[in-house]
Amino acid sequence: MRDAGPVPADAARLAGVASLLAVAVRGQWVNAALFALVLLGLVLPRLLRAGRLPDLVYGIVLLLAAWSAVLDWYVRFGWLDIVMHVLTGGLTAALAHHLLVRWQVLPGPEAPVVRRARAGVVVTTTAAGTTLGLLWEVGEWFGHTYLDHRIQVGYTDTLSDLAADAVGALGAGLVVAVRARTTGSPEPGPPPSVPSVSVVIPVRDDAAQLERCLQLLARQSVPPLEVVVVDNGSTDRSVEVASRHGARVVPEPVRGIPAAAATGYDAARGEVIARCDADSRPPRDWLERIVRDLTVNPTLDAVTGRGRFYGLPPWLTPLVSRGYLGAYYLLVHAALGHTAVWGSNMAMRRRAWEEVRDVVHRWDAEVHDDIDLAFALGPGRRVRYDRRLVVGVSARSVRGRGQLRRRLVRALWTLRLNWEVLPPWTRWRRRLDLVPSALRRLVPRPWMR
Repeated sequence: MRDAGPVPADAARLAGVASLLAVAVRGQWVNAALFALVLLGLVLPRLLRAGRLPDLVYGIVLLLAAWSAVLDWYVRFGWLDIVMHVLTGGLTAALAHHLLVRWQVLPGPEAPVVRRARAGVVVTTTAAGTTLGLLWEVGEWFGHTYLDHRIQVGYTDTLSDLAADAVGALGAGLVVAVRARTTGSPEPGPPPSVPSVSVVIPVRDDAAQLERCLQLLARQSVPPLEVVVVDNGSTDRSVEVASRHGARVVPEPVRGIPAAAATGYDAARGEVIARCDADSRPPRDWLERIVRDLTVNPTLDAVTGRGRFYGLPPWLTPLVSRGYLGAYYLLVHAALGHTAVWGSNMAMRRRAWEEVRDVVHRWDAEVHDDIDLAFALGPGRRVRYDRRLVVGVSARSVRGRGQLRRRLVRALWTLRLNWEVLPPWTRWRRRLDLVPSALRRLVPRPWMR
């Protein structure tokens, strides 16, 4: 359930109200009507629960578009009109598609009965955005003809605006389709055949955080076969806490997360090895979603997700969570040639680990173990990023320059070690070599005759 309290986009809504009052006080009634429409647009994403980031971005773009008209920036900067139409057209098209799915006028992209669902998402989103753009141009013509002749209307202007709306809507459709590819999943509920899952947690002197994590794992809708806590030389009550909660404690005297994580994977007995940290806060359906992803997609070797940092101010949490992990997945993907895994929220098939266990640098404590594991999995294995697979994680990992500097140094060292074995251009070439065979599987059989 989403937080009903204030969100960053509420500042944009307050700015919209202030803008409406400002132009109304000056007697600018046409501009007041414009900001009244903008206020409606500012409220819709919140009502439709479109997400905090889209809500904020949509609000900022709408306000900028409205004030550009009021301040005559479209006259001074001819290119700005096209840019704004692309942005507003795309965002409005995405919101319209979200609304139609929410009202069940259109099926969601994950609906199992829909063939070529992602192509349908692109088509319907583009059509919705273009149609709304056409209605806006009709509204501008009406305003120019009957309300205020200063409203800019012309043959060239109208066609260029419609073209920009269509481009923005097409871009939105492609983005929504890509997100659907990574988020689509069957209806809730565990699959008929549930593989056994071992949860591995490396720990050293983190008893309080570990206790909370084990409490949450005990409440999973799909219970794990076992929880393996790897004691990496703890001097506090971590081992006592793990034993009291029924976890299997495996010692690893060699200090460092790479050694501890690898020892845990070796000890795991389940068909699937899930991994989190002592400070992870898995939701009740965490293992259920992991199992579902790997069951519905039998060719997947691993699945990974995102995190939401706790211990930060509410307004800063989404920015840090998305910024930090977004940069991680983007940059590491570029270095790998395929999707990365994140150690605080990931799972892999045991057979995949058995194939790469001798490749990882388990005895090097300065290696980023999750990046190193992703390198070992290589371009030939399938790793899926599921944005709905979310865990809470302590913000202590992103606090302080020293912490961030240490993580960066370890990441660079991990890249150097693995690029010596297989440089990035070779990894990308191997990755791209897999594309033709993947495309051939998508082509209908009658076309191949």
